[in-house]
Amino acid sequence: MMSSAPLIDSAILDLGHRKDAYSGEEISNHNAFAEATSFDLPNVPDPALFCRSNFASACGNQDSGQVVKFAKGTTTLAFKFQGGIIVSVDSRSTMGNYIASQTVKKVIEINPFLLGTMAGGAADCSFWERNLGMQCRLYELRNKKRISVAAASKLLANTMNSYRGYGLSMGTMVTGWDETGPQLYYVDNDGTRLHGNLFSVGSGSTYAYGILDTHYRNDLTVEEAIDLGKRAIYHATHRDAASGGINNLYHVTKDGWKKIHAIDVNDMHYEFAEEKKTSMSS
Repeated sequence: MMSSAPLIDSAILDLGHRKDAYSGEEISNHNAFAEATSFDLPNVPDPALFCRSNFASACGNQDSGQVVKFAKGTTTLAFKFQGGIIVSVDSRSTMGNYIASQTVKKVIEINPFLLGTMAGGAADCSFWERNLGMQCRLYELRNKKRISVAAASKLLANTMNSYRGYGLSMGTMVTGWDETGPQLYYVDNDGTRLHGNLFSVGSGSTYAYGILDTHYRNDLTVEEAIDLGKRAIYHATHRDAASGGINNLYHVTKDGWKKIHAIDVNDMHYEFAEEKKTSMSS
């Protein structure tokens, strides 16, 4: 447990005063905070209970007047088909009703054959998936071979399980191509790890599932699969206010992943509206 003495006080704005005020002990404690492997936990008897009470998700029935409310939204999806794997995401980041960014990169490129998606808290997803990339690289150096998708997803699930109940917010898919072929896993902040052929995660996932369940089949051509991933994200962003921005779409094959496109969902709206108009008139 860290010392209860505050390291940063009102002198934070006075650089000269702060330099003089630091004692040797304070500098030592400050360096401890800077260690890459250390985490600053709430200075309370039960950090896990404190995090659950004050930093829980604002979704569902958990909004109990938390100090920080994680009101989040996104749409990510991935599915396997005969030509590999399609990963398709939006790029909108929201803070409650406020749209914080339209250009968030929600696909983490872990290595040339492995991708991860972000849904939930952007900081949690970004940090832990990059941490996963480090673990995967260490595995390669130690074992002289590429890590399997199953092993990579298990590493992430183990990490999430060790921080279970500490307020992390993360729902991710880990996908790629290894010696066993194309693989797709879902991992969340509870340590849940599921293997499947099709997943969608985020506030717009129900809309995306509506499109995917209607049109998905294993024998899709590459062009059809790309179009399906594109349409599912468009319809989710059209109905879900917390999803939008740019549709980033990746195709994973035995040669690794390839980014297919980055298209503004507003452009897709007019494209599909014109397509609908043409089909109705014919």
